[in-house]
Amino acid sequence: NTHDEALADAAIERGLAYAEAGASGFFVPGLADEDGLERICEASPLPVNAMMFDGMPSHARLAELGVARVSHGPGPWRQAMAALTEAARKVYGG
Repeated sequence: NTHDEALADAAIERGLAYAEAGASGFFVPGLADEDGLERICEASPLPVNAMMFDGMPSHARLAELGVARVSHGPGPWRQAMAALTEAARKVYGG
């Protein structure tokens, strides 16, 4: 849709500005749309970094789309803390 295209256009412009400023990479968090990711990766002169979250394509698919780096953010830590909390509840009965 045109909203997604406008967001991708804005991201591409930002990536080009980052490259001109000497950045070594371009982080695009919160984008799971394959067409948008591929379009940004094709237009960016910088390696694109995406963040994993529910609904994201697989690591292999992200690589096919041109994503160079994948960040996991706080997701794995949150999952580990939830498992630890549940284990503590079982041990301490709470």
